[in-house]
Amino acid sequence: MSNVPEQNKNKDTILEQIDYLERRVEQLESLLGVRKVSLEEFKQFDKEDVPNIMSKSKANADDETAMESRIGESGLGWLGSIVLLFGIAFITQYLQSIGQPLTASLFGYFAVGIVFFVAYYIRKTIVGLSSKLNTLNYILLFYVTLRLHFFTDVPLIASPLIPLILLVIISLIQFYFANKKGSEFLAIVGFILLLTTANISGTTHLMLTLVTLGAIFSIYLLYKNSWWKLVLIVQFLTYVSFVIWYLINNYTNTAFPKELNDHYSIAYLFICVSAFSLITLIKQRETISEAFVFVSIMLNGLFFTLILTLYVMTFYLSNYIGIFISISIICILFSVFLNRYSEWKYTAALYALYGFIAMSTAIYGMVGLPLSFLLLTIQSLLVVSLAIWFRSKLIVVMNFGLFVFLMLAYHLSSDSVDSINFAFVFIAIISARVLHLQTKRLDIKTDMMRNVYLIFAFFSMLYALYMAVPKQYVTLSWSIAAVAYFLFSILIRNIKYRWMAIATMISTALYLFLVDLASVGIIYRIVAFMVLAIISITISIYYTKRKKKHHSEEAEEKE
Repeated sequence: MSNVPEQNKNKDTILEQIDYLERRVEQLESLLGVRKVSLEEFKQFDKEDVPNIMSKSKANADDETAMESRIGESGLGWLGSIVLLFGIAFITQYLQSIGQPLTASLFGYFAVGIVFFVAYYIRKTIVGLSSKLNTLNYILLFYVTLRLHFFTDVPLIASPLIPLILLVIISLIQFYFANKKGSEFLAIVGFILLLTTANISGTTHLMLTLVTLGAIFSIYLLYKNSWWKLVLIVQFLTYVSFVIWYLINNYTNTAFPKELNDHYSIAYLFICVSAFSLITLIKQRETISEAFVFVSIMLNGLFFTLILTLYVMTFYLSNYIGIFISISIICILFSVFLNRYSEWKYTAALYALYGFIAMSTAIYGMVGLPLSFLLLTIQSLLVVSLAIWFRSKLIVVMNFGLFVFLMLAYHLSSDSVDSINFAFVFIAIISARVLHLQTKRLDIKTDMMRNVYLIFAFFSMLYALYMAVPKQYVTLSWSIAAVAYFLFSILIRNIKYRWMAIATMISTALYLFLVDLASVGIIYRIVAFMVLAIISITISIYYTKRKKKHHSEEAEEKE
């Protein structure tokens, strides 16, 4: 019995040691970032699994530490730099508001110098913060210089010329360091500063000259450094600048709308859209994606069209024909050039289509409605011819869509004109025939589009004849059309036109029974019935002989 207290004492000591070991293990797990494992989980692990668990937990802890480090270093670095920038800007603004423009400018430049010195001093020890301070300090320098004349009631310099020159110099310095460091981000900041300078200049030719030079320079940097993000941003800001100029020039003019003048700004617009079009000539490389080229071209065309529409509606409503003829010629010639030299083959098709759309606008301006529909149908055939030359399925598809839109627009907006009605028929048939003959050249796998062209031709022919001939001759004219289809199918050995002949005969019969029996005289009715009967029987005999000939040929082959 004397050993019982001692055994209890030993048991308590063991439990205390186990408890001590557990606390030590928990501390080690906490320091290593290891998840605490229950006894049941631990029983399922092999000894070899423990190091793997430890390494995974350590990796997770490293990831969390790295994220924390990035946020702490980069995020807070940006935050602190931006707050510092705004703080100095507010101080200069306050000094100007109390009538101390000289003191405000001196303080601003002194603060800029201090920040530059600090950024230079820590350039090797705290590289990230130094870069951020440098970038934002150029913006601060730009702001302080801007306030020498602009956006202040008490400008330090009365003339805007000197501040504008200084602002351009600051932008150029930014470009220099962007090119030296190979930094697309710094270049984007430089372009924003340059285009801001252009927009606050208040002078048409200075503003648009800076905008145009910026567009050209961005294309140079694209070819040199593949900075495609910069080009998209500059492209957007360039056209926004034209909109800003348009609004300032017109809606702040007290004489509006009597004395509107574009001040030859359309010339700058043409130069900018031409500069951005040079993207189509860049060589394919890993750093330039096809998606970028396509998006840039589409945005270029969209922005240009919107701004050109503003210009035409405001300045050139009475004399826009020459503008669109010029656009048409330039785009079509450029598409021919791209078809030969561009590595992005779809670009030629896009510029050709835009050129033909511009041509359509010019045709409308020259002859008006409804005559323009006749010329536009002929133009549709020219587009198909160009598509064959370019081997472009895209042009074929887009031209088909335009043809359908043109036909719908004609029927909805214009009175019937016989020449236009028949033009739609013959252009649809010729287009379908050309596509059939050039199937291999265009690499079109299906004839669905040709079938749709022929369907349009079929209904258009019925409509054109119905509108063109006296009502008592409609049946006769449709019958003659059916014969023409049938003869043409024999001539070119194409079954599609025989189907059109059969469909026309059925339509003729329906019209004869539903309309002619109740409306035309007995003589016309007799003639219509006899003509339809003769034609139907003749075609039936043709099919009978054709079938017999086919069977006899099969029998000879079997023998």
